[in-house]
Amino acid sequence: MLKQLLNNTLLAKGWLKYWSIYLILFPFYFFPSGTIQISDGLMALLLLFSVFNGRMNYRNIDTRSRKYFFYLLIYICTVNIIVSLSRIGLRDKGIPSYFMNSFYIYNFMVYLFALSLYKLYTNKFISCTLFSILLAVVFQVVLSPFAPDTNERGSLFFNNPNQLGYYCICSLCIILILERKVKISRIWIYVGFVFCSYLAMVSVSKSALGSLVILFFIYLSANKLLSIKTILTIIVIGIAIPVTLLTTDFGAEFIEKLNSRIEDATKPADVTEWEYRGYDRIANHPGYLVLGAGEGAYNRFDTYIENHEIHSSIGTIAFCYGIPGTVLFFLFLFSLIKNMPWAYFAYLVPVFAYGITHMGLRFTIFWVALSMFPVLKTELKREKWLKYQMRLKKNEITSS
Repeated sequence: MLKQLLNNTLLAKGWLKYWSIYLILFPFYFFPSGTIQISDGLMALLLLFSVFNGRMNYRNIDTRSRKYFFYLLIYICTVNIIVSLSRIGLRDKGIPSYFMNSFYIYNFMVYLFALSLYKLYTNKFISCTLFSILLAVVFQVVLSPFAPDTNERGSLFFNNPNQLGYYCICSLCIILILERKVKISRIWIYVGFVFCSYLAMVSVSKSALGSLVILFFIYLSANKLLSIKTILTIIVIGIAIPVTLLTTDFGAEFIEKLNSRIEDATKPADVTEWEYRGYDRIANHPGYLVLGAGEGAYNRFDTYIENHEIHSSIGTIAFCYGIPGTVLFFLFLFSLIKNMPWAYFAYLVPVFAYGITHMGLRFTIFWVALSMFPVLKTELKREKWLKYQMRLKKNEITSS
């Protein structure tokens, strides 16, 4: 397994090696959020080389989803540029509206780069991506004792705990989407669940832990593993986990931090979750739901969380980009899951559920996860075509 792991990651051939390094480096944030991290610098170089060398070839790979993503990008950039022009000479706090476009352009390019690598390497790209994500998660767990210490929620090498929690969900989503196409022992899938659960516990993220539980049962159901044996195993694990939490230092620390978070919540008692997440600006400025308010210059709004963005991916799309942006975003998502088995759509549910209370649209690994859908859809079409060809040959042999 170790040889297979290395051959598909750090020892992979061609561009796949650098793609693997990018995925492994992604969880290491050495600079403030919103700035270029080491992994982003590597990806920027890869994008430049691939564009100038003509290697960004993604033709015939789910053209519809790429089209809707491009239209969404154009609309996002247009709205933010208009907001920037309207704010000339005014004092605003936070990242300028026009600069927000760079995050979406970058994520769009990474999305296309992933498709182009699949076009070039096909199954090797799928194996490289799955094993690289697994290796990245393993590295985070192994290196967790050496991460910067914190008395509150852990973030390891990210800048905040929510990033770590969201990373666990997106990473596991990628693993589950691709695992059917890679010859990998099911034990490693369970290892992925255990390690991601550990990282979610480090972040003390209730949303992440809940999402991982949902993903686990979706995985069992999709793979028809909900047998009596599995249920008994789950019961044993369900008993073992509380016992472990009560008898180990890590468990005791997790429980203490979880209780502390519940008891010492930062949200005042008289403030609703709607207000605390920034949704109140939607009710206070409903006119922006038509064409969108754009991002940045948050001091424009009457809201509880002044000078901050809405703590929600869905809320950001709806309020900042209005009806056109929301329609384009959901057309893009629908084009990804169209004609796909139900399980793959279900794998996305926890990802977007987490996005209801957290802003994750700038988190590149989220877009990497979405790029796996066109990849898998192309693979499923190829399988269907091969089966059709085999039936034709079988019929020809039978008739002759």
